Amino acid sequence: MNTRIFHTLLVLLMVWVTLPMMAQQLSVEPRAVKGGRVTLTFRNVPSEDAGNVNGAYTVNHGDGTISLPYLTDRVRVVGKTAREIEDHVRALYINQKIYAQPIVMAAVGSEHESNDLNQRYIQVTGNVAGKKNLLYRQGITLIQALLDCGDITDYGSRKIQVTRKGVTRTYDYFSARDRSIQLMPDDVIYVPTRPAFERRPSKIGP
Repeated sequence: MNTRIFHTLLVLLMVWVTLPMMAQQLSVEPRAVKGGRVTLTFRNVPSEDAGNVNGAYTVNHGDGTISLPYLTDRVRVVGKTAREIEDHVRALYINQKIYAQPIVMAAVGSEHESNDLNQRYIQVTGNVAGKKNLLYRQGITLIQALLDCGDITDYGSRKIQVTRKGVTRTYDYFSARDRSIQLMPDDVIYVPTRPAFERRPSKIGP
């Protein structure tokens, strides 16, 4: 076989093998690590409880657990993605009959992330095509974050909730001004279920 052809085939083979691995690495969501942080936001719980359960929890260096209010045992989270933690924590609160139908939103981060904006995330959850933690980038807007997650679904409300440092504000998906608000690291975007009476305008307003 011609040497040049052989080298070309070898390069193509290497590209074919490495591209899936690179794509997989880029798509991997962050996972909770020992000494890292898990930030939880609860909805559909009694208002007097929200201040107790919402917050950032440090993952224990020893067993990789966090201690959550009202639960009988510590919760092992190390190695789990935000989505896995959400499902696990929600099930625990329901099974122990603490809350009936809580909505749990989680974000995970490393112990070294506090001063590094390039390793901070924006969480997008609720009625979007693909729930995920988005790597924060300077200047990212609300609509860009939603589109990065496949946009809101047909069941998603136009009233988008953004929680920042424990304060939740509501923005209109069909308002050009609201769509263009700039997000900050650790923001949590939640798209509620669309009420039956909520209309969808034919075009974007001011």
